[in-house]
Amino acid sequence: MELTLPVELTKSRTGLHARRSVVVILGHERQEVISKPAKPGKGTYSRGEAGTVTVTLNKGEVAVLASLTMGLRKRVKGLFMVYDDSGTLRLKVKYERLKLRYSEGDPELSWAVDRAVEALGLTPYVRRRNYGRAKGIGR
Repeated sequence: MELTLPVELTKSRTGLHARRSVVVILGHERQEVISKPAKPGKGTYSRGEAGTVTVTLNKGEVAVLASLTMGLRKRVKGLFMVYDDSGTLRLKVKYERLKLRYSEGDPELSWAVDRAVEALGLTPYVRRRNYGRAKGIGR
């Protein structure tokens, strides 16, 4: 199934705000981080690059869209959204104040958020997880 997701790395003109959206594809033998857009588009802020990327998922693979925003005082908050191989949104997890919190969806896919956090190197910036741990691929 093909899925079109936004990807961006933009900053405001003053440099006080920044937005980053990255796609992580996870499967049994596949872990891929996509941070460059394939098609150009308009981002949230004026500086940087933004656009969309079309991802093809095989059976059993999931795509995690990590959308993070840095505001004033260097506070980072955002969402981790997990899409399954049919292209439907299955889990939404909110990130704020060094905590990952369940928002909506199926907590059985929490392993995908854990692996996406590891793939992006955000493990030191997550102090607490509140979305249920389930058995899955690689766990």
